[in-house]
Amino acid sequence: MAKTTKAKGEFSFDDLNKELAKTSSLGSVMEISEFSEIDRFIHSGNYHLNACLTGSLRKGYPSNRSIALAGPSGTGKTYLILNTVKHHITEGYYVIYFDSENAVDKEQMVKFGIDTSKVRYEPIGTVEEFRTIVTQTCQTLIDAKRGGYEIPRILFVLDSAGNLASKKEVDDAISGSDKADMSRSKKMKSIFRIIMNKMAEIKATFIFSNHVYMTQDFYPEAKAGGGTGPEYAASIILFLSKAKLKEVKKVDGKKVTEQTGIIVTARPNKNRFAKPTSIKFQIPFNKGMNEYVGLENYISWDTCGIQKGYVYSEKEYGKLKEKDQIGLVPFSYTDTETGEITTKYFEPSDSSNKIVVRHLGRTVDGTEFFTDTVFTPEVIDAIDAHIQPMFNYGIEDAGIDDFDIDEETIFEDDSE
Repeated sequence: MAKTTKAKGEFSFDDLNKELAKTSSLGSVMEISEFSEIDRFIHSGNYHLNACLTGSLRKGYPSNRSIALAGPSGTGKTYLILNTVKHHITEGYYVIYFDSENAVDKEQMVKFGIDTSKVRYEPIGTVEEFRTIVTQTCQTLIDAKRGGYEIPRILFVLDSAGNLASKKEVDDAISGSDKADMSRSKKMKSIFRIIMNKMAEIKATFIFSNHVYMTQDFYPEAKAGGGTGPEYAASIILFLSKAKLKEVKKVDGKKVTEQTGIIVTARPNKNRFAKPTSIKFQIPFNKGMNEYVGLENYISWDTCGIQKGYVYSEKEYGKLKEKDQIGLVPFSYTDTETGEITTKYFEPSDSSNKIVVRHLGRTVDGTEFFTDTVFTPEVIDAIDAHIQPMFNYGIEDAGIDDFDIDEETIFEDDSE
């Protein structure tokens, strides 16, 4: 008969945590862990894009994560990056901008409203240079943090990963060798293996652009360059494509159609925060991205009090025939100047070229529509609550009707 040994007592999970803490300074019970926590979201510059990224109009780019913007040339990758640089700085970040394409300069950043005193610009040519600088930078900040210093919040930008050469590639070009470089993708993967946890410890965000190529498979598909490293490490990968944004103008009495910008389609190839839902937004050449464009897809009277139609005063309503009063919706409107509360009547009409805005008590046209006068914080919150089922995991999709607000703009695809 085997001899039984009396237990000395309980070695609990708390005891195990104490032992692990002796060798691991980063780990802790998940209930109190802050290592991988996202403590803020940064506005992307477009509310529709915010929802595509992280499931809410009020969110955007997540802190403490890696985000990839992939697409062919001219799809707005650098534009989106510069836009988010501006918004990150507004939220207290400093930026280290690695540029492998000689794509940006001080004048361009100033045009975006970027405080260039908070941006360190790093021209970069090779994978090895980027790996060394970003690793050393992260380690410097880690050492300072562990030493008790308060460190700045950093946004790392790489524009673009696809244009980084390897040292071998450069050396071969100098020597005249035509041998293919098979090491580049391995080195790119190595970068992400090294830096992701380091960036997490200092709560840094990493946004990088990448080129896209078509595979030679029987059914070709778009793939981002740089191997599997960026694909595995990024929490969000957006594939971007473009179409022409056109406007019909009258020149010498004739209608002329000209390109005034691009319509960008953002298709999530990977997203850990929201359902992979494709969206569209516009980048006009002369005005830049309007943060409200895209919200027109989700408005309705019931959702947020905005819809195509007509509005009647009580006096105008009283003059209508009884049959014409059927279907009109009464609503209360407070005059912002007088403070008086009056009743008005809304008549929905898809054929109307005007939009009734309940909180304004009147109609607006296309020139006033995409403004903060119409899309107040209350309206944005109402739309945000409405679209949650479409963009977030675990909830049934909601049927959303299209809404074409600008009849002068042609929205059909015209991809090049």
